[in-house]
Amino acid sequence: MDGLSDYLRSRDVPEENIKSMEEEKIDSSVINLMTDDQLREYLPSYVFERLRAKIVGKRTDCVSESECQTSSRNAQKNERKIELGWLHFREGEFVQVRAKKGGGTRKLSVQKDCKKPVLIDKAVALFFPGGRNAEGNLDDFDCDVTDFQQHSVDESITVGEIYENTKLNLLRFYLTTKKRENACVNSAVTAAETPDTPDICPSDTSVADAMERDSSEVIFVGSSTVLANMNIGSVSPLLPETFLLEDILDDSGIVTFRRESVSGMEHSSADDDDTLPLSEEQSFDSVLSHEQASHTGMVKKIIVVHRGQILKELLQVFSDASVLEGNICFKVMLPDGTFENAVDDGGVFRDVISEFWNDFYEQCTVGNCCKVPYLRHDFGKQQWESVGRIITFGWQEQKYLPVKIAPVILEQAVLGKVEGDLVDTFFKYVSESERVIFESCSDFEGVDQEELLDILDVHGCRRMPTADNIKQILRELAHQKLIQEPAFVIEQWSNMLTPLRSELKGIAALYEGLQPTARKIMKSIVYPTTQNLQDKQIVKYVNAYLRDSDTQHLSSFLRFCTGSDLFIGKNITVSFTQIQGLQRRPVAHTCGCYLELPVSYDSYPDFRNEMNRILESNVWVMDIV
Repeated sequence: MDGLSDYLRSRDVPEENIKSMEEEKIDSSVINLMTDDQLREYLPSYVFERLRAKIVGKRTDCVSESECQTSSRNAQKNERKIELGWLHFREGEFVQVRAKKGGGTRKLSVQKDCKKPVLIDKAVALFFPGGRNAEGNLDDFDCDVTDFQQHSVDESITVGEIYENTKLNLLRFYLTTKKRENACVNSAVTAAETPDTPDICPSDTSVADAMERDSSEVIFVGSSTVLANMNIGSVSPLLPETFLLEDILDDSGIVTFRRESVSGMEHSSADDDDTLPLSEEQSFDSVLSHEQASHTGMVKKIIVVHRGQILKELLQVFSDASVLEGNICFKVMLPDGTFENAVDDGGVFRDVISEFWNDFYEQCTVGNCCKVPYLRHDFGKQQWESVGRIITFGWQEQKYLPVKIAPVILEQAVLGKVEGDLVDTFFKYVSESERVIFESCSDFEGVDQEELLDILDVHGCRRMPTADNIKQILRELAHQKLIQEPAFVIEQWSNMLTPLRSELKGIAALYEGLQPTARKIMKSIVYPTTQNLQDKQIVKYVNAYLRDSDTQHLSSFLRFCTGSDLFIGKNITVSFTQIQGLQRRPVAHTCGCYLELPVSYDSYPDFRNEMNRILESNVWVMDIV
């Protein structure tokens, strides 16, 4: 409208006429639709005639321009959009390289008659700028191009023919690179010459790349309001095929299902152009080839659980016995929808299993020092069998046992008989005040009879205690609370744990070995062989701290360093750092049981205060790979 208004003012059209046209939003396109009589209401006749001629001229130009655009579109029909990704051969399989490491997904247009050699040239130009990248020189690799199913593209077929055959809206191709055997030495030199180039060596991969190495079965546990609205049917805790957690999951918790290798699970949000297409489906055989299956021996299952929901989610996962048949690793999602940046090399599982049992003790057991499972209306055969499988899996993978569960319960479940002292375990089950009363019954006359009767009544005793029968009453109560009442639970656990009978002989001794003590932990810590005065001072602080700590703090220290709140025989390797100021803090790497300690503490109380604040916070996030 501004151009039209300026034109009218240059022709001395009254300002009120121009304002009226502006208010009624009359522009050149509207004028073209108005009759001569309508135009005369706003414009003098001489202006009206010239304006009409001017607009007709513009329309003629527009027709020519439209014809040009149509011609251009016709020309563009000979081109099609495609996506190009990069798969690099590493550790026996092709792994997709992420955008952060020089890969990602690139969009471009190619001629419909484009064939494989042209695709290779375009992909090489994108991923090997200047003929090299972080992996080495282009000449060191055998290159190929595969389709979205990772099948090598036929050299005689064109992009247009592939579009016609697949009926897909957008095709994706992959440049595949495999280093030649005689190029190994050169690649090491290349990496050394380019220290600033992103590296994707196996020893330094990100979480996403570590998961991309596996054609895996993902078990996503939990629900989402978005998921509930998707027309995908019911969600089973174990899926018969793999599915993809798209990059959008980092922000929303959405799970997109399709048959595909696991990819796109970054800790931080990935580039939009690095997500995988959702239009095609692949058979499971194309994801996990027979060669891969024979190489790995079993399908890797990635269990994705949510921090704070691990109890109910593991019960759901382990309700299916087949979960124990695969190679399992865990991925933890934080409440904000992002993943903890940790690769499960044992440490993540130890942390998950520790959180599970701590929640289980709180929500599913009763008792003081020794816990006894209690029957819940929402826990049936399936749930208690799941707990039995978790006990089995924890022992087989990490030699972890739930040591707060009364040992006589596991003895009954595993061995079919009780080897420990029921009464002694019962004293650890009851509260501290009740234990004092029961233990004083050895001098029956000196016991507060009224208090003893009240306590016995609470536990359902129906006999009057005397000096002659009090021991028998205590044995009966112990058997009732520890064996009879949890009998249904013991039966379900027995089905799961009986195969471990030969390994779990002497459960009381196994419990004792798993209990954390200052002496065990101090002997397990490995310090640098060469230490200066500052380093030696920190060693003294650590030993003093462990000696001063109670069982709870020792368990927290172990979990901070190893992921497990029990002593499972892991050595803790310590290194010293020079971190100071607000950034000063101990840093632990649970997968390698590795602890970094600053040396800038002024005193032992300073060290103790900072360590206590960390261990008592209970807000640990695995954010270092």
